[in-house]
Amino acid sequence: MIVHFPIALLVGALGADLLSLILRRWDWLRPATVALYVAGGASAVLTYFTGTWAADSVSVPAEAQSVLTEHADLAWWTMWFFGVYALVRLGAHAWSRTRDLQTLQGLLLLVALGGSYLLYETGDHGAEMVYRYGVGVQQPEPKQTSVEPGLTVGSGGWQWQPQSDTAWTERMRWLEGGPSAVDARLDTLDDGRVALALTPRSPVTFVVPDTLGAAQVTAELNRDDFNGTVELLHHVRDTRNYDFLAVGGGTARQGRVADGARTVSDEAAIDGGGWQTFRAVGDGTHFRGYLGSELVTHPHGEAAAPGTVGLRIDGSGTVQLRRLTAEAL
Repeated sequence: MIVHFPIALLVGALGADLLSLILRRWDWLRPATVALYVAGGASAVLTYFTGTWAADSVSVPAEAQSVLTEHADLAWWTMWFFGVYALVRLGAHAWSRTRDLQTLQGLLLLVALGGSYLLYETGDHGAEMVYRYGVGVQQPEPKQTSVEPGLTVGSGGWQWQPQSDTAWTERMRWLEGGPSAVDARLDTLDDGRVALALTPRSPVTFVVPDTLGAAQVTAELNRDDFNGTVELLHHVRDTRNYDFLAVGGGTARQGRVADGARTVSDEAAIDGGGWQTFRAVGDGTHFRGYLGSELVTHPHGEAAAPGTVGLRIDGSGTVQLRRLTAEAL
């Protein structure tokens, strides 16, 4: 795999660098060392961009989202460090006045050894995602298990599967509209499960009053009979400050409302109808939006303050909700 190339090249460069300091009579080691650093720096840049593409193309479970965020941040700094460092070593070798300065080479080796910690941490986080969480590894299809309906709140988040067309309204904090602004009924589906059918009379916003930091919100929705926008909200502080993944028509938009000003940071066209699973992730400066297991939006921005999670519905017709969950990352 390409991810192993910068590790092998840069570790080899460090070893060759140390040997060239000790065995000064081996003149060929110094240019070989510089060549290894240049190749390692170039491969670090290539690996960062291919790794970003790979992370965007696989499904990442909630428990691995924080590791992915740290891995991406570490990879960014590793790319810049060794990319710039390779240019410095190339310049020092190309300039005749610094080419054979043993003291300078020793100092630069110490700098490279410091940078090797970034390389180690980046690789360690990548290995953790693969071997601990199975990211990028084909997994067997999960079996459907029956879950007790209702709202269950725990230390790691909450899960809501509707069990009543009225009782749920008392468990929510209403930020816009209210129970009287939406008609609700329970629909029995073909598989025997139930879904909450919501028909808004005006825009409604409700959240579960449980504060989370970094979080993932997941919703199973059917919008076939709905004309409007459904927004998965997270880090909600009030109606003027929250992050969102908005789904309307054939477009998904991810962004933030700050002091009432709405900003869309990323958007993408989406396909399909019927029952669909949407996920929104807010983890530090990284934000992700998924349709099923496919990453559709991936903006970056300032980390949000802790807040609540919920839904905003604005439009005409009926949207069916089968499940809504929030997981702390």
